[in-house]
Amino acid sequence: MRYLAHNAAWGAAHGESAERDLVGLLHYDVFAIREEWREVHRRCLEGKSEERGEDFYDPPAGRREYLRWKVTPWRGTDLTIAGVVIYVERITDEVEVRRRLAEGETALRDLFESSPVGLNLCTMEGLWLESNPAFLDIIGYSREEADGGLTYWQLTPRKYDADEAAQLESLRVHGRYGPYEKEFVRKDGRLVPVRLNGFIVERQGKAHIWSLIEDLTAQRALEAQVEEERLKAIHSSKLAMMGEMAASFAHEINNPLGIIDAFAFTLKDAIAAKDTAHIDEAISAIRDAAARAGKIVHGLRKFARERDENSEIEISTIVEDAMNLCGARIRTHGVELKLAIETSSRVRGSSIALAQVVVNLLNNAFDAACMAPRKWIRLSAVDRARHVEISVEDSGAGVPAELEADVFRAFFTTKAVGAGTGLGLSISRSIIEGHGGTLTLDRGAAHTRFVVELPR
Repeated sequence: MRYLAHNAAWGAAHGESAERDLVGLLHYDVFAIREEWREVHRRCLEGKSEERGEDFYDPPAGRREYLRWKVTPWRGTDLTIAGVVIYVERITDEVEVRRRLAEGETALRDLFESSPVGLNLCTMEGLWLESNPAFLDIIGYSREEADGGLTYWQLTPRKYDADEAAQLESLRVHGRYGPYEKEFVRKDGRLVPVRLNGFIVERQGKAHIWSLIEDLTAQRALEAQVEEERLKAIHSSKLAMMGEMAASFAHEINNPLGIIDAFAFTLKDAIAAKDTAHIDEAISAIRDAAARAGKIVHGLRKFARERDENSEIEISTIVEDAMNLCGARIRTHGVELKLAIETSSRVRGSSIALAQVVVNLLNNAFDAACMAPRKWIRLSAVDRARHVEISVEDSGAGVPAELEADVFRAFFTTKAVGAGTGLGLSISRSIIEGHGGTLTLDRGAAHTRFVVELPR
């Protein structure tokens, strides 16, 4: 194993200087040779050829190096074995790349298997090829049942056909689709709400679709709970508001009751005297007073309901409902109410909820106006380009600049303890935003002015 010849790459492959001349030196004196390699050399000197696609050695200093080698006998002119020819190629970089790729594939596989988000690979025709456990949990099928056996379309309700066509067009044009919400039909028949995102990838020259699928079941349950709590808060706010206005309601109902009592007393005498004119007058007055009281009670009962149907409502109806609830309170305390309803437009939504917003604003305006030298409230409604603007303005002292940012915050109030819940404006803004509109404080107005904008 004494060197007869070598090229420059030989030393470089072994971590030696390419210029070092090794001719005449023993191979085992130059490099630290493992015993297994010595055995290879012995076998090759006896006539065998051996090779290895990947092997390694550890230099005295530095990281492990990887080699590919082949050893064959070298025969002299008399055909007897005179030595060996060794071919060596340094493949450390190649091995490192393979190792990183393998680690990356392992990491991707771990991500695929452990991801809490559903992952699925399918053909352009919708045949599922690979599904991770999270996605299998969503649809309720085993991997053997789903992959290669089920299609996207089998578990998609037909009501989504038009939406699906739009997502496929997005795939065709942009190479991706979503975010898109729909439902999958589980194996047990239950519908599962999901959100999907996806994109096109190539596999063996063919286009496939990778999809990310989120199960929205828990989110929908939470949203329903939040909505239920929101409706409870709105209902509680209404009841609190009715409590604040109880004295005014009693006064408003007492007026028609007094009229009924007075005319009932005169009716007895008119009947005894057979005074037809006074009988008709008394009956008419009693009926009018009863209708007025009934209207007040009906308004209270309607307002106390938790919700009503989503419908088209005239702005004038919303204002009338609000006035039935708080008009008496305003009038009996000497506050001038200026109405300027200059629209016949309709909006879509809940008449009860929208009336509650107007009542909230009028009650706040009333509390402020009562403290002012000149007591007035202006309620106006006008058409704008695409929406209706309802505004409530009062003659009060206004909102201090340092508090403007807090007026819509829940439980914030400038009223005395026990005089307000601090929820009126917060709930009102929530109601208006739920109707696709806005509720803002007009910071440029001379007085306190709140503005509601609703889509026409």
